[in-house]
Amino acid sequence: MMTCYICGSDNFFVRPGTVRDNNSLVVIECNNCGLVTLSSTDHIGQSHYEESKMHGEEPISIKKWLQETNLDDERRFDMLKQKLVSKNVLDFGCGNGGFLFKAKKLTTVVEGVELEKRVQPFFNENKIEVWTSLKEALDKTTYKFDLITSFHVFEHLIDPRMILKELMLLLKDDGELIIEVPSSDDALLTLYNCEPFTKFTYWSQHIYLFNPHTLSELVKQSGFKVKWVKQVQRYTLSNHLYWLSKGKPGGHDKWAFLNNQLLDSLYASHIGSLGKCDTLMMGVGKI
Repeated sequence: MMTCYICGSDNFFVRPGTVRDNNSLVVIECNNCGLVTLSSTDHIGQSHYEESKMHGEEPISIKKWLQETNLDDERRFDMLKQKLVSKNVLDFGCGNGGFLFKAKKLTTVVEGVELEKRVQPFFNENKIEVWTSLKEALDKTTYKFDLITSFHVFEHLIDPRMILKELMLLLKDDGELIIEVPSSDDALLTLYNCEPFTKFTYWSQHIYLFNPHTLSELVKQSGFKVKWVKQVQRYTLSNHLYWLSKGKPGGHDKWAFLNNQLLDSLYASHIGSLGKCDTLMMGVGKI
């Protein structure tokens, strides 16, 4: 019998929707704590993410990938740049290194950890130290970090408690770990109940979806403290309106005439006040 990773309960209900790339999986939510998870993780092997093809088949286009992530990389850099100045920074699950390249302008040391083997030649060419596993970083890094970031990684981890504890071994006593994850309370799921979105957003690579409570519990159970929590809305009002009207993604491009910085900021602020943004950020520290 399956039990909840956070609270140990065996009381689940099935969330509406389907897993877009694996119809044998079901999305379930713990009735006790609210953790959202997949009905099985048997499809995620030990070396799954080393050659997962999550970012396309061969040949991988780093240039295209960097273009796709640039808005998020810029958002994260703008938010964190005061924390980066003259600091040692590690990005766990750094993907294409987009955030690292921006952070490099301000940091003393900038390094990454990325399991995907296909991107290693790119990092070698650009002279950025990116470890191929967390174990390698733990074994070979000769210093600790002021700031560790992990953007949209913890939802992929079978045992996030263990990874959190290992990451904190690399953190200075007064350092900070920043985690960003998709939110299980996304407005399209829990406010608008958008049926087409429930058949699109769930993915076999996302083992867990957290809300502020379940992510906080994960941190506390790992022996650390929550310093702050922030609601982040990555997708615009036009994207949401397009989903609700057409039942399809891409509204931020197809209905770009609605894109307005002030309007989107006000919408994100209001959605955030309801706790319904699509993304959570959390600052974690040692006790």
